[in-house]
Amino acid sequence: MFFRGFEKILESIKIIEEDLKNDPDDKESIINNLLNLRNIMDQCVKYWLYFEEKVNELQKKYNFILPDVFPDHLLEDINLKSENTDFLPEISSDCNKSTVSGKQFFLKLESEQGIDSFRKGLGFWDLAMLEEAINEFEKVVKIEPNFIFGHFCLGLAYSQKGLYNQALSKLRLVKALNRDPHLNAFVYNAIGNIYANERQYEEALYEFSLSVEEDPSFYIGYFNMGAIYFNLRKYKKSAEIFEKVKAALPYDWEVCYCLGRAYMLIGKFVEALQNFKKALTLNPMEPKVLFEMGVLYDLLGDKKSASYCFDNIKK
Repeated sequence: MFFRGFEKILESIKIIEEDLKNDPDDKESIINNLLNLRNIMDQCVKYWLYFEEKVNELQKKYNFILPDVFPDHLLEDINLKSENTDFLPEISSDCNKSTVSGKQFFLKLESEQGIDSFRKGLGFWDLAMLEEAINEFEKVVKIEPNFIFGHFCLGLAYSQKGLYNQALSKLRLVKALNRDPHLNAFVYNAIGNIYANERQYEEALYEFSLSVEEDPSFYIGYFNMGAIYFNLRKYKKSAEIFEKVKAALPYDWEVCYCLGRAYMLIGKFVEALQNFKKALTLNPMEPKVLFEMGVLYDLLGDKKSASYCFDNIKK
């Protein structure tokens, strides 16, 4: 009975998906329904965090350790997914392998404690609780040193926390041990992001280029290459790279926005305006797009349109 509420939410998601298939233009009510469901799930997350905090308090206060175990059959249903990391492994019920597209390369997660810490680490990571995530991932790699993906997650968490030396150490370890090109693309990209954050743009560009060599369909790497060329003031090259990304991701407003900026700086104002307009269509009233459009209209002598853009930023 306790899980019936969650089952209803998942059923609602299926109904929403069917509604979108039948009438993709009627989005307003669907968006409202999804927002309501998200609010419910946000409350569930808060209760989960409160539960974990109370459990930790009880363990410390009364000096006991709660065993790190999953309920029976739970692992059979786990399939870890993330928006930009669709290579996450599926953990099988017997815990003997982790797979990616049928390839066994993440090695083993053998202990229940390792699996539990990994699950907790991902949960904290999703909630942007980096210190807690790092703590759990450190447990994973200590317990399961052969689990390559654990080292990768720890490296990313270190990077997001700004601990770049620790991050590079972990990511280079993964690069040395891993043989799967898809994961390597993410590793090179993560290293490139560290260099970019340190404004070491040439080094970052090299790493991003390696990421797309490993996986030519890795458009995150291409996007980052375009951004680096922009920062290096190589705007024509930046536009070429962003056009490649746009061909693969035509509904990404940020790609259109970046492409518009690159075109504007090489004097291709018509192409720049076209991309800014598409970016605004995909993400209405985005201040960054409105500002760049206002600047462009001003350059073109269209003061009225420029004022309209700037006025809407104020609103």
